[in-house]
Amino acid sequence: MLPLHYAEPQNFSLGERVLLTTCVLASAVIFYIRIRSIAHNIFFARRDADFHLRNLPRRIQRFVWEVLLQAKVIRERPLPGIAHAFVFWGFIAFALVSANHFAAAFGLGFLSPASGIGKFYFGLAAIFAALVFISISGLFLRRFVLRPRWLDEHVSVESGIIALLIALLMATYIGGFFFPAAAPTLRLLWWMHSLAILVFLPIIPRTKHLHLLLSPFAVFFARDGFSRIPPLDGEEDFGLIAVKDLTQLAALQAYSCVECGRCTEHCPANATGKLLNPKEIILGLRT
Repeated sequence: MLPLHYAEPQNFSLGERVLLTTCVLASAVIFYIRIRSIAHNIFFARRDADFHLRNLPRRIQRFVWEVLLQAKVIRERPLPGIAHAFVFWGFIAFALVSANHFAAAFGLGFLSPASGIGKFYFGLAAIFAALVFISISGLFLRRFVLRPRWLDEHVSVESGIIALLIALLMATYIGGFFFPAAAPTLRLLWWMHSLAILVFLPIIPRTKHLHLLLSPFAVFFARDGFSRIPPLDGEEDFGLIAVKDLTQLAALQAYSCVECGRCTEHCPANATGKLLNPKEIILGLRT
């Protein structure tokens, strides 16, 4: 008989807990090593001469509009934008589910599938899981099959791996509604879900999906206007000659690039057939 609610494996052995702990630590260490150099480049870049945190209400409004509601990306590209929004909202919904997922292996789970609150939340997460699975499949098809010209001339293998991992996460979660807690298949799905998360984490800093972590900061700290260029002093170089010339905001924004190609799509020079490609400039800056 199929369960009426989400089920999780029970009674993890000591060996399973040791293996899970080892995998979690390995994933966290690799993630830290990879994110450390990026954080260093941002924090120790040259300070922006005209940066300030005035107009906090405007910044909060922009954060809610562009990040939480995903309104800007939906407005500019409705169908892919809605798909992207569902993936983002799904990640928010799964924050508690993922935390509970690992805590439950050590007997520390705080969401019980049998309780009223737990049953409701796991059911809500299942709806988002289905929407995320459909959305990420559509985005995968768009990037790797339809391939609009402003995305990329080359196929990003890392982006494909990330999309497949997200689809696997959603599929293995939904599988928890179709097997009882004692079923060996459910334990297999639980481990597949766990490993997908732990593989996903260290990949983030080396792919465009770094924007998951940095874009909210880039949106909040963005200027309301153009940067003020300091006056030249003597014979000093001006412009971006070396890495030391990058400012903190420029570095943050470069690492936050999602490689969507909107800048190239709307560039007047690129639209007339000129060789200027803003996206390649941003990616070169990041490199």
